[in-house]
Amino acid sequence: MTSTPASLADLYIPEGVGRTALFIAWQRHAESIRPDALFRDPLADWVTGTLAEHPVMAHCTQMVREVLGEKPRYPDYFTVRTRFFDDRIMAALHDGVHQIVTLAGGLDGRPFRLACPPDARWFEIDLPDMCRFKQSITHLAGLRAACRWQPVAADLTGDWPATLAAAGFDPALPTVWLIEGLFMYLTDAQGDALLTTVRRAAAPGSLLLIEHLQASMLGEPGRWARERVESQGARWLSARDDLERWLAGHGWVAEVHAGDDPAIGLGRSVGPVPAAWLAAATPVRVDVSSGPAARSVR
Repeated sequence: MTSTPASLADLYIPEGVGRTALFIAWQRHAESIRPDALFRDPLADWVTGTLAEHPVMAHCTQMVREVLGEKPRYPDYFTVRTRFFDDRIMAALHDGVHQIVTLAGGLDGRPFRLACPPDARWFEIDLPDMCRFKQSITHLAGLRAACRWQPVAADLTGDWPATLAAAGFDPALPTVWLIEGLFMYLTDAQGDALLTTVRRAAAPGSLLLIEHLQASMLGEPGRWARERVESQGARWLSARDDLERWLAGHGWVAEVHAGDDPAIGLGRSVGPVPAAWLAAATPVRVDVSSGPAARSVR
């Protein structure tokens, strides 16, 4: 059982990619305090209100203030991304899918703010340091998940399905698989391997929700954003512009939108950086009644 800190003085804050989760929490907090907010995130509010002046957070806090000052339209991307996934998760829950797996959950506040059925199971897989950090801050903040929230400490480049199963995941149930803010930190080979593993674990009726960078972000158009990511000890390793074909090759039929697509913007104007793709996909199955070559969407 993970011990929880008695105070902020005992709190360990992860580095590297984990530190970028703090930056995104700032963006969700900025949305939460707007009078026309598209969501409200109490976890992000607590993190930014309580940890902003923490010594380990000083560099991240300064960077956020620069971003909010120099690029006022930049945070709207994260708002649109959040609502895109929120709406599809809630639709799946409404349709009776009561098992969710988030890969590299970071400081995602969804289990604490979405109106999930109490009997829904929400598994969040992340590195041990991040799992410990999130359990610590939700304890210190006094937040309670709306559903049965289960952090799962595992490395996504290892045998994480076994660890997930040991935590109570039911492979026979349709599941929402959420992969947000992760693929760009994996190599192409690691991303392919992760998609293959998820497809094997996805029961019929499952839903895959993913984000990936557009290829331009690894070039000059993305330099401004890349430098800020790298300043937090992380680095983008991949990007692609063929999401529909890529997902199809791994057994998924996808609805893909650019991050600045007005059709998903809910009236928000998203700036050109970061340029990303958002996708919702369902698994392809073989229709055995029509022969092994026939394929249909489930």
